[in-house]
Amino acid sequence: MSIKDKAEELAEAIKETEEYQELKSAESRLQLDPKAQDLVNEFQNKQQQIIQTRQSGKQVEQKTVQSLQKLQQKMEQNLTVKNLMNAQKSFEEVMKDVNETVTEALH
Repeated sequence: MSIKDKAEELAEAIKETEEYQELKSAESRLQLDPKAQDLVNEFQNKQQQIIQTRQSGKQVEQKTVQSLQKLQQKMEQNLTVKNLMNAQKSFEEVMKDVNETVTEALH
């Protein structure tokens, strides 16, 4: 069995985890909630704006940072977005564990 085959096998095992299933479910619910989608899109756009401002060497205005913080609060209050964020966090933990296991096995 090739390393690619093993990687595909690992991917299939990851897809079977509860965390992956919850993430996919939360992503689907987001697609059905236009208000939640708008919040996420607005947050991502504002976040990208801040990144671009910093990369160009400019100072980010305080009102822009405050606007991002307000959006984050709104997202945390929206149940659909909150569930998505929690699902993403749980899945990231699974992937972190997988990466740590592979790294440890290589030593």
